[in-house]
Amino acid sequence: MYRIFSPVGGSHHRTGRAVQKGFATPAGSGSRTLFGDLAISVRPVVLVVLLALTMTACGGGEGGGGGAQPAGSSADYASGEAAASSGTVEEAEAAPAGAEASASAGAAAGAQGGAEGGDRAALPGFDGEKIVKTAQLGVRVEDVRESASWALEVADRFGGSVTNSRVDGGDGTVSADLVLSVPSPEFEAALDELRGLGEVTTDNVGGEDVTEEFVDLRSRERNLLAAEEGLLRLYDEVESVDDALSIERELTDLREQVEVVQGRIQYLEDRTTSSRIALEIQPVEKLAQAPPAWEPARAVSTAWNASLAFLGTVAGAVISVVVFGWWLAPALVAAAILWRRRMRHAGGPTTGP
Repeated sequence: MYRIFSPVGGSHHRTGRAVQKGFATPAGSGSRTLFGDLAISVRPVVLVVLLALTMTACGGGEGGGGGAQPAGSSADYASGEAAASSGTVEEAEAAPAGAEASASAGAAAGAQGGAEGGDRAALPGFDGEKIVKTAQLGVRVEDVRESASWALEVADRFGGSVTNSRVDGGDGTVSADLVLSVPSPEFEAALDELRGLGEVTTDNVGGEDVTEEFVDLRSRERNLLAAEEGLLRLYDEVESVDDALSIERELTDLREQVEVVQGRIQYLEDRTTSSRIALEIQPVEKLAQAPPAWEPARAVSTAWNASLAFLGTVAGAVISVVVFGWWLAPALVAAAILWRRRMRHAGGPTTGP
């Protein structure tokens, strides 16, 4: 049993051909340890397939330009690589056959890549131009909270949702910032209804055409999947553990590239199927009232009220002294009595000799 690569379900175990045959090493042989009796190695074939598929993927990613490369040059180059990496005459003779097959596959894939540049509709999953629509809308209204609730109803009525919502009530004024996501076909209709909330202060609508990037990603995905499928077929035919591990590493790298490309495709799909509207709701600015003109009657009234306030303050102070000073009365009475007695003794009559 040995572990093999599965691009869809991860990895599992199965009995491969190499295990079924076993790894016999002839006695006294020190040059090869795996399949000493094997006449043809698959390593050159692996190199040929990888080379052809890599060239095809690069050509498709550039808009189909790779399809113009002659198949014969790819075959000659692959044959040279196979012959150089082979250690036996049989391997060198087997390489051209694999190169011819891979070159044919590369030419076919290249032709498909060239065709997709002229006919985008031929790509699977392509349903027209891909436009990312966005809008920034600012309005002034009488009631901010009520208008924010109505904007949420508009998004829900058109099959959209609210991705962000913030209501700020600082400094005595209320404002709201909303980010609405609506289906792209309903973008203009929803935007028109939101403009009716109040006085429009900001109205910016933009779009980004990502059609070319989407087409390139689809082409790369198709070529990478074709390369992965070719390696999987080759993987089932290998009889060497070294070759199996080499192919498994290549499959792992291909699967990572496929997932990156598919993730970007999904992101573009989401951004083009739904559009975003950034809505800012501000209250209506109230005009400052001018100061009233001078009136004599108002001046007299203000002065009279000020005098009454002053008299009230003085009266309150006197009352406070009287109320809080009652305990001083006994001391003042005693002090007065003592003072009078002293004055009486000091001013009394004097007798002669």
